[in-house]
Amino acid sequence: MSAAPIRAVAALRLAGRRLAWAVPLVAVLSLAVFALAAVSPTDAASAFLGANEEFTGGTSRADVERLVTGAPWPRAWAQWAAGLLTGDLGTSTTLRQPVADVVTGRLPWTLLLMVVGLAVGAAVSVPLALLAALRPHGPVARVLTGGVWALSAVPAFLSAVVLTGLLSLTLGWFPAGGLTDPGAPVTPDQVVRHLALPALAVALAQLPWITLHLHRAVTVQLRTTATDAARLRGVPERRVLVRHVLPTAAVPTLAVAGARLPEVVAGSVLVEEVFSWPGLGRALVQAALAQDFALLATTTVLLTVVAVLGGLLADLCL
Repeated sequence: MSAAPIRAVAALRLAGRRLAWAVPLVAVLSLAVFALAAVSPTDAASAFLGANEEFTGGTSRADVERLVTGAPWPRAWAQWAAGLLTGDLGTSTTLRQPVADVVTGRLPWTLLLMVVGLAVGAAVSVPLALLAALRPHGPVARVLTGGVWALSAVPAFLSAVVLTGLLSLTLGWFPAGGLTDPGAPVTPDQVVRHLALPALAVALAQLPWITLHLHRAVTVQLRTTATDAARLRGVPERRVLVRHVLPTAAVPTLAVAGARLPEVVAGSVLVEEVFSWPGLGRALVQAALAQDFALLATTTVLLTVVAVLGGLLADLCL
């Protein structure tokens, strides 16, 4: 059998194994979400009533508590799981609409933020890693690696706050949040302007580990027997980098990218909350504060599925 069919069979087996253990993972995770939300100290009735709470009497508040808390969490989870199998995701008590509508309206914005942020981080990391690897003991390499290590200690939400204060509130270059300006239609130029800061915050959170891993891999590949032989044959250094070094160095970096994808998802959730980006991450925070079981479980499961599928895609590329 040739190499291509063998790789195809191996890829199918890998995908089958990953999808098989993803099912019990999602079940256990959703069960944990209901259990933790049930013991949360947040007041679901107050979150549901909002500003109307001070005008609500005791009897009406008790009715609201019965409405939003419903059955005990094991029974609520069983009802949610049964509805999930039939395509009924329930109704969100915080957003007052079916959870399916919330997901279809917000998931594309979350995926857009994650993809653009990760792409920007990767695009900046490649030249930085090459610049540091070509002169590994030079002052430029030391400054770059030191700065990247320092940046790796900054969480995504702190980067988002600093970017907002500097580039939006101080310099006024970008809007501070939202999807569009108040009252403006959703147009490509509006989305791009409002996406710039959230995507940059996600990129800054992912740039350190991409740069450091790629820098290490490039440094090793620049001094292998294969690259030395290419230079001896008269291959230009630029072609050695593009054809020999980068493809091989991308393999371990891609493997790390798949393992760290859940961190990308978590960072995007925090960034969405800071910038009021209308994605699933912001809905997840609202659902957690209001004990919105249906929306909380569905959002958590979907973000987990995104992380699992992203990791599977990275492994398939390898």
